[in-house]
Amino acid sequence: MAAVISLGGSFLFDKKKDTSLLFNELKKINEKFLVITGGGPIARDYINFARDFSLSEKELHTVGIKCTHINAWVMSKAFKADYTDTDPRKIKVNKKITLTGGYLPGWTTDTCAAYAAVSTHSKVIFNMSKEVGVYDKDPRKFDDVKLLKEISFDKLYTLTKGKRVPGMNFIFDPLAAKICKNNNIEVVVTNAVKDIQRYLEGKEINGTIIR
Repeated sequence: MAAVISLGGSFLFDKKKDTSLLFNELKKINEKFLVITGGGPIARDYINFARDFSLSEKELHTVGIKCTHINAWVMSKAFKADYTDTDPRKIKVNKKITLTGGYLPGWTTDTCAAYAAVSTHSKVIFNMSKEVGVYDKDPRKFDDVKLLKEISFDKLYTLTKGKRVPGMNFIFDPLAAKICKNNNIEVVVTNAVKDIQRYLEGKEINGTIIR
């Protein structure tokens, strides 16, 4: 068993000090971790670059996937962790920290994290975001937002519905949410590294729990 972390590209690039803190803290926790990295701004830039050359939607997804693996590989070297590009539905975690990225066109890294949680028998995915947690409205568009400390997967779906395109940023992917709901996997959305240990110890967290 391993705890799964979906490390958003926005967290990875916008919070470099917190990213270093994250990996250093993971080494102290008595648990194995599988970290799946997002693409972040480098993926969006490359997707737009590729779109200018008329690549297909499937090829644009592949561009994004390759960027997630660049990020995963860099983090594995920076923090002396394992790296794999294995199918998340078959992934095994043998070392303290294992990193990977996306897998198939059409799957977000959240979806990969959900499949990986099933294959590793994890009961939680920590979705590390640049936001504190899940809000009732988009905090980038509204000032009067309310942080939701706990919500259901059904409620989450109403906040994330809509067509996905390569490079789009959502709270947590609807397909990933469906996989988690069907397999009784909770999702912790947070930007606080300490929330990982707090949750594992049964303590109150700063972010949002989706169950």
